[in-house]
Amino acid sequence: MINSDAMPIFFHSHKPVEVYLFTDPLCHDCRIMDPFLIKLIHEYGHYFTVRRVLTGKATGTAHRTNRLTNARFVWEKTTSLYAFSCNGKTDMHHGDTSPYMPSLAIKAAEMQGRKAGLRFLRKLQERLFLCEGTPDFNTMLACAEESGIDVAEFAEDLHADRVRKAFQCDLKFANEMQITEVPSLVFLHTNAHEDGIKVSGLYTYDIYVQVLQEIINEQLVPQTLPPMEDLIGEYEFLSTKELAIIYGLSLAQTERELKKLILKRIVRQISTERDIYWKHV
Repeated sequence: MINSDAMPIFFHSHKPVEVYLFTDPLCHDCRIMDPFLIKLIHEYGHYFTVRRVLTGKATGTAHRTNRLTNARFVWEKTTSLYAFSCNGKTDMHHGDTSPYMPSLAIKAAEMQGRKAGLRFLRKLQERLFLCEGTPDFNTMLACAEESGIDVAEFAEDLHADRVRKAFQCDLKFANEMQITEVPSLVFLHTNAHEDGIKVSGLYTYDIYVQVLQEIINEQLVPQTLPPMEDLIGEYEFLSTKELAIIYGLSLAQTERELKKLILKRIVRQISTERDIYWKHV
Protein backbone atom coordinates (compact mmCIF):
# COMPACT_ATOMS: atom_id res chain seq x y z
CA MET A 1 0.00 0.00 0.00
CA ILE A 2 1.33 3.43 -0.98
CA ASN A 3 0.33 6.34 1.24
CA SER A 4 -0.49 9.17 -1.15
CA ASP A 5 0.29 11.79 1.50
CA ALA A 6 3.98 10.94 1.06
CA MET A 7 3.91 11.41 -2.72
CA PRO A 8 5.38 14.61 -4.16
CA ILE A 9 3.15 16.34 -6.69
CA PHE A 10 5.05 16.82 -9.96
CA PHE A 11 2.15 18.11 -12.04
CA HIS A 12 -1.62 18.35 -11.88
CA SER A 13 -4.17 17.21 -14.42
CA HIS A 14 -7.91 16.89 -14.77
CA LYS A 15 -7.33 13.17 -15.25
CA PRO A 16 -8.10 11.06 -12.15
CA VAL A 17 -4.83 9.06 -12.00
CA GLU A 18 -1.13 9.88 -12.06
CA VAL A 19 1.24 7.09 -13.07
CA TYR A 20 4.92 7.25 -12.12
CA LEU A 21 7.23 5.06 -14.18
CA PHE A 22 10.50 4.31 -12.38
CA THR A 23 12.99 3.47 -15.09
CA ASP A 24 16.61 3.35 -16.22
CA PRO A 25 17.47 4.16 -19.86
CA LEU A 26 20.13 1.41 -19.89
CA CYS A 27 17.88 -1.34 -18.50
CA HIS A 28 16.72 -4.05 -20.90
CA ASP A 29 13.55 -4.77 -18.90
CA CYS A 30 12.63 -1.07 -19.07
CA ARG A 31 12.84 -1.29 -22.85
CA ILE A 32 10.48 -4.27 -22.75
CA MET A 33 8.02 -2.16 -20.74
CA ASP A 34 7.69 0.37 -23.59
CA PRO A 35 5.02 -1.40 -25.72
CA PHE A 36 2.83 -1.97 -22.65
CA LEU A 37 3.03 1.70 -21.72
CA ILE A 38 2.43 2.83 -25.31
CA LYS A 39 -0.66 0.60 -25.53
CA LEU A 40 -1.91 1.77 -22.12
CA ILE A 41 -1.48 5.44 -23.05
CA HIS A 42 -3.32 5.08 -26.36
CA GLU A 43 -6.18 2.96 -25.00
CA TYR A 44 -6.63 4.48 -21.54
CA GLY A 45 -4.57 7.68 -21.55
CA HIS A 46 -7.75 9.72 -21.04
CA TYR A 47 -7.74 8.40 -17.45
CA PHE A 48 -4.15 9.15 -16.44
CA THR A 49 -1.01 11.19 -16.89
CA VAL A 50 2.44 9.59 -16.77
CA ARG A 51 5.82 10.80 -15.55
CA ARG A 52 9.14 8.99 -15.90
CA VAL A 53 11.31 8.92 -12.79
CA LEU A 54 14.95 7.99 -13.40
CA THR A 55 16.41 5.57 -10.88
CA GLY A 56 19.98 5.36 -12.15
CA LYS A 57 20.14 1.61 -11.65
CA ALA A 58 19.42 -1.44 -13.80
CA THR A 59 18.26 -4.15 -11.42
CA GLY A 60 18.03 -7.57 -13.05
CA THR A 61 14.97 -9.77 -12.90
CA ALA A 62 17.06 -12.77 -11.93
CA HIS A 63 17.62 -11.42 -8.43
CA ARG A 64 14.23 -10.06 -7.56
CA THR A 65 10.73 -11.06 -6.57
CA ASN A 66 7.93 -9.43 -8.53
CA ARG A 67 5.18 -8.07 -6.35
CA LEU A 68 2.02 -6.06 -6.65
CA THR A 69 1.26 -3.93 -3.61
CA ASN A 70 -2.34 -3.54 -2.43
CA ALA A 71 -3.82 -5.66 -5.23
CA ARG A 72 -6.78 -7.97 -4.69
CA PHE A 73 -6.60 -10.21 -7.73
CA VAL A 74 -4.41 -12.89 -9.23
CA TRP A 75 -1.81 -11.86 -11.76
CA GLU A 76 0.56 -13.64 -14.11
CA LYS A 77 4.26 -12.84 -14.05
CA THR A 78 5.69 -12.05 -17.48
CA THR A 79 8.94 -13.85 -18.19
CA SER A 80 8.86 -14.00 -21.98
CA LEU A 81 6.79 -12.20 -24.59
CA TYR A 82 7.18 -12.94 -28.30
CA ALA A 83 10.74 -14.15 -27.60
CA PHE A 84 11.63 -11.09 -25.52
CA SER A 85 14.34 -12.12 -23.09
CA CYS A 86 13.74 -10.76 -19.59
CA ASN A 87 17.29 -11.37 -18.41
CA GLY A 88 17.84 -7.98 -16.84
CA LYS A 89 21.03 -7.31 -18.78
CA THR A 90 21.74 -3.98 -20.37
CA ASP A 91 21.80 -3.76 -24.13
CA MET A 92 25.13 -2.07 -24.70
CA HIS A 93 28.65 -1.77 -23.39
CA HIS A 94 29.14 1.17 -21.10
CA GLY A 95 32.80 1.68 -22.00
CA ASP A 96 34.46 4.45 -20.04
CA THR A 97 31.38 6.61 -19.74
CA SER A 98 29.55 7.26 -16.48
CA PRO A 99 26.48 5.02 -16.01
CA TYR A 100 24.60 8.18 -15.03
CA MET A 101 25.36 10.05 -18.28
CA PRO A 102 22.15 8.98 -20.12
CA SER A 103 20.00 9.87 -17.09
CA LEU A 104 21.63 13.29 -16.73
CA ALA A 105 21.21 13.84 -20.47
CA ILE A 106 17.49 13.06 -20.28
CA LYS A 107 17.08 15.50 -17.38
CA ALA A 108 19.03 18.12 -19.37
CA ALA A 109 16.69 17.64 -22.33
CA GLU A 110 13.67 17.91 -20.02
CA MET A 111 14.84 21.41 -19.07
CA GLN A 112 13.48 22.39 -22.50
CA GLY A 113 10.11 20.79 -21.76
CA ARG A 114 8.69 17.36 -21.02
CA LYS A 115 7.95 16.69 -24.69
CA ALA A 116 11.52 17.65 -25.58
CA GLY A 117 12.72 15.14 -22.98
CA LEU A 118 10.59 12.39 -24.51
CA ARG A 119 11.83 13.16 -28.03
CA PHE A 120 15.40 13.04 -26.78
CA LEU A 121 14.74 9.73 -25.00
CA ARG A 122 13.40 8.14 -28.19
CA LYS A 123 16.44 9.32 -30.16
CA LEU A 124 18.73 8.01 -27.42
CA GLN A 125 17.00 4.63 -27.46
CA GLU A 126 17.26 4.56 -31.25
CA ARG A 127 21.00 5.18 -31.07
CA LEU A 128 21.61 2.63 -28.33
CA PHE A 129 19.26 -0.15 -29.44
CA LEU A 130 19.28 0.23 -33.24
CA CYS A 131 22.67 1.65 -34.06
CA GLU A 132 24.66 -0.17 -31.36
CA GLY A 133 25.86 3.20 -30.09
CA THR A 134 27.57 3.94 -26.78
CA PRO A 135 26.16 6.39 -24.23
CA ASP A 136 29.02 8.90 -24.44
CA PHE A 137 29.00 12.68 -24.71
CA ASN A 138 29.11 12.76 -28.52
CA THR A 139 26.14 10.40 -28.71
CA MET A 140 24.17 12.67 -26.38
CA LEU A 141 24.90 15.72 -28.53
CA ALA A 142 23.87 13.85 -31.69
CA CYS A 143 20.59 12.78 -30.05
CA ALA A 144 19.92 16.35 -28.92
CA GLU A 145 20.39 17.65 -32.47
CA GLU A 146 18.22 14.91 -33.99
CA SER A 147 15.43 15.52 -31.46
CA GLY A 148 15.24 19.19 -32.44
CA ILE A 149 16.17 20.76 -29.12
CA ASP A 150 18.66 23.59 -28.57
CA VAL A 151 22.02 21.77 -28.64
CA ALA A 152 24.05 24.57 -27.06
CA GLU A 153 21.59 24.91 -24.19
CA PHE A 154 21.51 21.13 -23.79
CA ALA A 155 25.33 20.89 -23.65
CA GLU A 156 25.44 23.60 -21.00
CA ASP A 157 22.64 22.05 -18.95
CA LEU A 158 24.28 18.63 -19.09
CA HIS A 159 26.95 19.91 -16.70
CA ALA A 160 24.72 22.26 -14.72
CA ASP A 161 23.96 21.94 -11.01
CA ARG A 162 20.21 22.21 -11.63
CA VAL A 163 20.28 19.08 -13.81
CA ARG A 164 22.23 17.12 -11.21
CA LYS A 165 19.77 18.31 -8.56
CA ALA A 166 16.81 17.28 -10.74
CA PHE A 167 18.32 13.82 -11.14
CA GLN A 168 19.03 13.62 -7.40
CA CYS A 169 15.37 14.50 -6.81
CA ASP A 170 14.36 11.49 -8.92
CA LEU A 171 16.79 9.25 -7.00
CA LYS A 172 15.44 10.51 -3.67
CA PHE A 173 11.85 9.96 -4.78
CA ALA A 174 12.66 6.40 -5.89
CA ASN A 175 14.31 5.74 -2.54
CA GLU A 176 11.32 7.11 -0.61
CA MET A 177 8.99 4.92 -2.66
CA GLN A 178 11.26 1.93 -1.84
CA ILE A 179 11.87 1.17 -5.52
CA THR A 180 14.24 -1.80 -5.53
CA GLU A 181 13.79 -2.94 -9.14
CA VAL A 182 13.08 -1.42 -12.50
CA PRO A 183 10.78 -0.98 -14.19
CA SER A 184 8.22 -0.19 -11.50
CA LEU A 185 4.93 1.67 -11.82
CA VAL A 186 3.13 3.57 -9.08
CA PHE A 187 -0.55 4.34 -9.76
CA LEU A 188 -1.87 7.23 -7.66
CA HIS A 189 -5.38 8.66 -7.57
CA THR A 190 -5.44 12.44 -7.68
CA ASN A 191 -7.70 12.28 -4.64
CA ALA A 192 -5.05 12.58 -1.92
CA HIS A 193 -7.08 10.40 0.45
CA GLU A 194 -6.84 7.34 -1.82
CA ASP A 195 -3.98 4.85 -1.47
CA GLY A 196 -1.82 4.10 -4.49
CA ILE A 197 -0.73 0.78 -5.98
CA LYS A 198 2.88 -0.09 -6.76
CA VAL A 199 3.63 -2.65 -9.48
CA SER A 200 7.23 -3.85 -9.29
CA GLY A 201 8.61 -5.64 -12.34
CA LEU A 202 7.09 -6.78 -15.62
CA TYR A 203 3.58 -8.20 -15.98
CA THR A 204 1.13 -8.94 -18.76
CA TYR A 205 -0.77 -5.97 -20.17
CA ASP A 206 -4.10 -6.90 -18.61
CA ILE A 207 -2.58 -6.49 -15.14
CA TYR A 208 -1.83 -2.81 -15.73
CA VAL A 209 -5.40 -2.32 -16.98
CA GLN A 210 -6.77 -4.08 -13.88
CA VAL A 211 -4.67 -1.89 -11.59
CA LEU A 212 -5.87 1.26 -13.36
CA GLN A 213 -9.48 0.10 -13.05
CA GLU A 214 -8.99 -0.68 -9.36
CA ILE A 215 -7.60 2.79 -8.71
CA ILE A 216 -10.46 4.50 -10.57
CA ASN A 217 -13.06 2.04 -9.25
CA GLU A 218 -15.21 2.12 -12.38
CA GLN A 219 -15.48 0.31 -15.69
CA LEU A 220 -12.85 1.57 -18.12
CA VAL A 221 -13.76 2.46 -21.70
CA PRO A 222 -10.82 1.98 -24.09
CA GLN A 223 -10.09 4.26 -27.01
CA THR A 224 -9.29 2.92 -30.48
CA LEU A 225 -5.61 2.46 -31.27
CA PRO A 226 -4.27 4.62 -34.12
CA PRO A 227 -3.33 3.01 -37.45
CA MET A 228 0.01 1.19 -37.33
CA GLU A 229 1.73 3.66 -39.66
CA ASP A 230 0.68 6.59 -37.45
CA LEU A 231 2.04 4.90 -34.34
CA ILE A 232 5.38 4.21 -36.04
CA GLY A 233 5.55 7.85 -37.06
CA GLU A 234 4.76 9.03 -33.54
CA TYR A 235 7.34 6.88 -31.77
CA GLU A 236 10.11 7.16 -34.39
CA PHE A 237 10.93 3.43 -34.40
CA LEU A 238 9.21 0.28 -33.16
CA SER A 239 10.08 -3.39 -33.45
CA THR A 240 7.88 -6.11 -34.92
CA LYS A 241 7.55 -7.63 -31.45
CA GLU A 242 6.51 -4.33 -29.91
CA LEU A 243 3.88 -3.72 -32.59
CA ALA A 244 2.53 -7.26 -32.11
CA ILE A 245 2.09 -6.59 -28.38
CA ILE A 246 0.52 -3.17 -28.87
CA TYR A 247 -2.03 -4.38 -31.44
CA GLY A 248 -2.65 -7.80 -29.89
CA LEU A 249 -1.54 -9.61 -33.06
CA SER A 250 0.65 -12.60 -33.72
CA LEU A 251 4.08 -11.97 -35.20
CA ALA A 252 2.89 -13.40 -38.53
CA GLN A 253 -0.15 -11.09 -38.60
CA THR A 254 2.01 -8.09 -37.70
CA GLU A 255 4.52 -8.89 -40.44
CA ARG A 256 1.71 -9.11 -43.01
CA GLU A 257 0.44 -5.66 -42.01
CA LEU A 258 3.96 -4.23 -42.19
CA LYS A 259 4.55 -5.72 -45.64
CA LYS A 260 1.47 -3.83 -46.84
CA LEU A 261 3.01 -0.61 -45.53
CA ILE A 262 6.30 -1.42 -47.26
CA LEU A 263 4.48 -1.86 -50.59
CA LYS A 264 2.86 1.55 -50.04
CA ARG A 265 6.32 2.96 -49.25
CA ILE A 266 5.15 4.21 -45.89
CA VAL A 267 7.67 2.39 -43.67
CA ARG A 268 11.10 0.88 -44.04
CA GLN A 269 12.72 -2.05 -42.25
CA ILE A 270 15.89 -1.90 -40.17
CA SER A 271 17.40 -5.25 -39.22
CA THR A 272 19.73 -5.68 -36.24
CA GLU A 273 21.20 -8.69 -34.49
CA ARG A 274 18.51 -8.46 -31.82
CA ASP A 275 15.37 -7.54 -33.71
CA ILE A 276 13.68 -6.04 -36.76
CA TYR A 277 12.62 -2.40 -36.38
CA TRP A 278 10.40 -0.12 -38.45
CA LYS A 279 10.63 3.57 -39.27
CA HIS A 280 8.73 5.92 -41.53
CA VAL A 281 10.19 6.35 -45.01
